[in-house]
Amino acid sequence: MIRKIKRKDKEKWIKLYCGYAKFYKVPMEQEILDTLWSWIHDENHVVNGVCYEIEDKIVGIAHYRTMPRPIKGQYIGFLDDLFVDKHYRGRKIAQKLIKYLESLSKENNWDGIRWITHSSNETAKKLYDKIAKNTGFELYELKRD
Repeated sequence: MIRKIKRKDKEKWIKLYCGYAKFYKVPMEQEILDTLWSWIHDENHVVNGVCYEIEDKIVGIAHYRTMPRPIKGQYIGFLDDLFVDKHYRGRKIAQKLIKYLESLSKENNWDGIRWITHSSNETAKKLYDKIAKNTGFELYELKRD
């Protein structure tokens, strides 16, 4: 079952999100977790969260937002984070979460869904290549000092 992340899910969500950060070798701090958690539950903030639940256990999460796409004069959905517990991989949970976002795309009249992944994430790229088009764009980041 896919549903919105609820306040009662915090500990389960933290475990999955820390797994996501560990996968990408990003140190995770309580302050970051608290900030993201507050964003997910703030109706005036753009970040939304859904989870995949099996028998009252959250095994997958996705964070997404509405994003303007100026070149088309439309909005799109942007998938920021997607993570599935390693013990539940191979059950098409990531694909189901993306499919759910696709249904939100229709509901919200978005022009589609976009996301990025690291070039080394071969497992995810195999799935993404099956269900979406690789746009060929490269991601650059200019960090502040």
